[in-house]
Amino acid sequence: MLKNRSLAFKYSFYILLCVVIVTTAIFVRNHFATRQMMLANIEENARNLCEATAFKIDQTFVIAAAQANEMGTFMENVSPSDEEIRKLMINYLAQSNEHIFGAAIAFEPFRFSPDRKYYSPYVYRDGREIKFMYLGNDNYVYHLMDWYQIPKELQLPVWSEPYFDQGGGNVIMTTYSSPFYRIRDGKKIFEGVVTNDISLSRLQRLVASVKLYNSGYGYLISRHGRIISHPNVSLIMNHTIFSVAEEFHRPELKSLGKRMVNGEYGFIPYHSETLGRNCWLYFMPLKSNGWSLAIVIPEDELFSGLYKLNRITILISSIGLLILLIVIILVTYKVTRPLKALTSATEEIGKGNFHQRLPAPKGKDEIGILSSAFNSMQQALKDHVETLKRTTAEKEKIESELKIAREIQMSIIPKFFPPFPDRSEFNVFAILESAKAVGGDLYDFFFLDDDRLCFAIGDVSGKGVPASLFMAVTQTLLKATAEKTLSAGAIVTRINRALSKDNEMSMFVTYFLGIINIRNGEMEFCNAGHNPPFVMRLNGSIEKIKKLHGPPMGIIETGVYESDHMLLQPGEGIILYTDGVTEAMNNRNQLYGEEKLLELLASQHDEKAKALVETILGSVRVHAGGVEQSDDITILALRYYGLGGSDQNNI
Repeated sequence: MLKNRSLAFKYSFYILLCVVIVTTAIFVRNHFATRQMMLANIEENARNLCEATAFKIDQTFVIAAAQANEMGTFMENVSPSDEEIRKLMINYLAQSNEHIFGAAIAFEPFRFSPDRKYYSPYVYRDGREIKFMYLGNDNYVYHLMDWYQIPKELQLPVWSEPYFDQGGGNVIMTTYSSPFYRIRDGKKIFEGVVTNDISLSRLQRLVASVKLYNSGYGYLISRHGRIISHPNVSLIMNHTIFSVAEEFHRPELKSLGKRMVNGEYGFIPYHSETLGRNCWLYFMPLKSNGWSLAIVIPEDELFSGLYKLNRITILISSIGLLILLIVIILVTYKVTRPLKALTSATEEIGKGNFHQRLPAPKGKDEIGILSSAFNSMQQALKDHVETLKRTTAEKEKIESELKIAREIQMSIIPKFFPPFPDRSEFNVFAILESAKAVGGDLYDFFFLDDDRLCFAIGDVSGKGVPASLFMAVTQTLLKATAEKTLSAGAIVTRINRALSKDNEMSMFVTYFLGIINIRNGEMEFCNAGHNPPFVMRLNGSIEKIKKLHGPPMGIIETGVYESDHMLLQPGEGIILYTDGVTEAMNNRNQLYGEEKLLELLASQHDEKAKALVETILGSVRVHAGGVEQSDDITILALRYYGLGGSDQNNI
């Protein structure tokens, strides 16, 4: 086999082969054995630390749930007075676990007393002091909030997703809501809910105390993937693990998020954007509420000892190989002169001159074979350059097509106004401004027949590409589902059923759908967890449509939505909007708020649809004062004029 090989090759082959095989075998064996031992040890440490932390968090939730359930049982069997409830709740919170921030007993409207629509006594901690207040007014309609509605509809105690309790505790919290009932006329009647609030700041401090090595850290996500605790505070409550995966184009992070929200355990390699380093991650679920806890350990710190040993081994091996290399160079110098010509030719090729002639192969020794190999490489480089040119052109074409696809996705929303220039019975105008390149808000309007106009607005959970795709599906389902023989509730029920099926991402959309008869002003509507619209009456009053017909679409596949009716007189109008309006925040962290929107509507009572929408949008921008938009903003205004008509040139 070595008959046609050079003497230099033979020497190099036998000497270096033995050394490399022995050195590599020892190095690889020691490296992987040590690595596996260290991984097993750190996995055990991470598991113990994670379980201890999870146990502390679970205990907090378990105690809060148990105490709320006990209070619910008490309220089912006893009917205390207002003063007795006040004393009971203050004493209850004083004796509760310090992690419980607040507690409430929220009654159904007029259920506690026929002359009190809102009755929800609430106690909470303010430092070391316990304070008492009554929740419930026209700006804080507690019986329409998720922490009240969801346990009422499900008839089960539930933990809410984390939220900022504006007007209540005024902190970021999660709420455990336990419904309670009483027997009236032989029937079990829903009376209200008993709640326990846990302030997330306490949990965040607990998770922040988790550390392994110098830079390790922990983070916590909710059962829908929302980031609750993290060293990067800008992510807390602003992102889900899925939105971060989309933002950084990391499909493996999306897979991790699915495993975490599904309640799995694991120990996997992980790249931390926070540390900018490769790490290992251990994750496990909380047993009490479906949240998931993760601990991140930097790989370079984990294997620092191993890397140091490897560097020493490589250094010693390199010195030995260097000595051998010098000996081989001295021996083979005389036989390497022909390589100079080949080197000169290949340098020209390296500069891009692929037509440079190479020395003709002579013999079957290493130089001859090398010359043949470079000839093959020269041709391969030519082919590769041509392939690269074609690939680059195709890539540019794909990027162009993706841009067009985004434009098509947004084009499904009506954008030309007036949309029906031949119809004078009404005018309509809408605007959508996404917080990112694409967003999850939507609106639409179209005729079901000659007299009935269907209009809708929605807000998909989350932002970015996933929300925009969910929005496009919702928009398509509306057009495919809406029939003139169906009620508004039936249309929403069909859309909800389609969205809920196989909804692995647990996304949802708040939705308001209305159908107005433009001949007589009769309007049928259905609200699936969306912000309550406002009706601008002829007498100057602003009427809030508070009725909810169910939770957001995409949550409960078997949900059935009903409809309600109202009448618009000629000259009256309806305003629909998403929470990007009321939750717009300025640099002092102040929300725009529903109250400010009501004041603006009252001052613009006679404005037409377009002017009204543009005035609202301008007011929100002035309030934000240049602060980056954090959520999609959508506003839709409809003015009804009846058969008398209106000037459509001024929408």
